[in-house]
Amino acid sequence: MTKTERLINRIKEKESFFDVAFLCEDFETFEIEVAEWGVDHAGGVDFDDPEVDREQMDSFFASFGCTPENPHPCSKYADPIFA
Repeated sequence: MTKTERLINRIKEKESFFDVAFLCEDFETFEIEVAEWGVDHAGGVDFDDPEVDREQMDSFFASFGCTPENPHPCSKYADPIFA
């Protein structure tokens, strides 16, 4: 199993990670959100490990429906509606 697959599996297994992942457009957004909890790794894999396939991770997060092109309304990617 690759490090990327281990990360994805751990996110699916841990309810709090999965709940956050469901709202994230990409891996970077997930990293930022869970960093607030002091988390910088999962499944024994550091988020910044060079062996992590960031493109595959972004595809995993996009599978939930939110993407940078179709962001969650509270996302950093969303158009500000109350400017």
